[in-house]
Amino acid sequence: MKSVLISGYYGFNNTGDEAMIETFSQELAKKNYKLIVLSSNPDRTKELYNVDAYDRYKIGEIIKAIKASDILVSGGGTLFQDITSRKSIWYYLGIIKIAQLMHKKVCVAYQGMGPINTKMYRRMTKNILNKKSVKLVAMRDKHAYDYAKDIGIDENKMMLSSDMIFMMKPPAPERCMKIIRDNVHGYKEGEVLVGFSIREWRDKDRTDLFAEIADQIVEKYNARIVFFPFHKPKDAEISKIVMHKMKHEESTVLMPNRYLPSEILGAMGYMNVNIGVRLHALVFSTLMNVPTIGISYEPKVDGFLEMMNMTPVCTYENISVKKVIENVDYYMKNQNVDYSDKTKEFAKMGQKTLDKLIEELEK
Repeated sequence: MKSVLISGYYGFNNTGDEAMIETFSQELAKKNYKLIVLSSNPDRTKELYNVDAYDRYKIGEIIKAIKASDILVSGGGTLFQDITSRKSIWYYLGIIKIAQLMHKKVCVAYQGMGPINTKMYRRMTKNILNKKSVKLVAMRDKHAYDYAKDIGIDENKMMLSSDMIFMMKPPAPERCMKIIRDNVHGYKEGEVLVGFSIREWRDKDRTDLFAEIADQIVEKYNARIVFFPFHKPKDAEISKIVMHKMKHEESTVLMPNRYLPSEILGAMGYMNVNIGVRLHALVFSTLMNVPTIGISYEPKVDGFLEMMNMTPVCTYENISVKKVIENVDYYMKNQNVDYSDKTKEFAKMGQKTLDKLIEELEK
């Protein structure tokens, strides 16, 4: 059985990134291939997703994982950037370089890219990704595609892709409803639920503003606010702060850390509106055809919303309570959004990328 090794931000309790493992492993299993994951918590990754996993921090484990695989896939996420940490780009390019030294094929897939502010890092990224062993550079949005082209990545190996998560499916409706009933206690059909997926960003405290938005929604629509923390424990902590600052804390729910990404996807489908800062919360919401309000904190959010023919309601830097509430009001009156043409298109783009990966795997 042939094996695919995936390198990314895995094992950190980030729902968006973990969704890549769940979806990729299921898609590969359909074709009788095996997924291997470099994870910060290999035991938990093995247990949750029934895959092989190696410790991403131990060079010996990394070499074992590369040796056990037939191809390395670097993705998803935005791995080649130096805005959050300069160590990140060294690490992910380093994994590719080791695979190249071991004469393994490499594909970069379902990734964003940039910003890479350091000239030396841009040059490193270009040189490593332009090696012959890198067979594919598939960017998940137009911004990332253009950025990769601008720093000099060979266009002959590039393609515009999407996030693999668009290929993810929720569990059966009965399972999704059980998750809602287990957490939204006393839930009655037709009750208004509004999803929040928020995060901290650059030490900017926006908890008062989020609390004000949530309180106004509760008061206007007798709604319950369901917080979906996509990166635990950080997002859960900031969600709790917002909940405690609200006048209507009794109308809030914090989703616990015990569900698979596909189960969170299904639960988000029961919201009347989803308000998201996290990119993958916005992806999940549109995939479930729920009215979606995006607050931008990074270019990747703008890139995704642009692909969906949407724009951010505001930025994290300048959160506008008025604009967010105006958008909630609009969607409460116009529930019949339809993102399906776009999400189906992106699922097809994701499938084309997977087909190219498998083509390289079979050569």
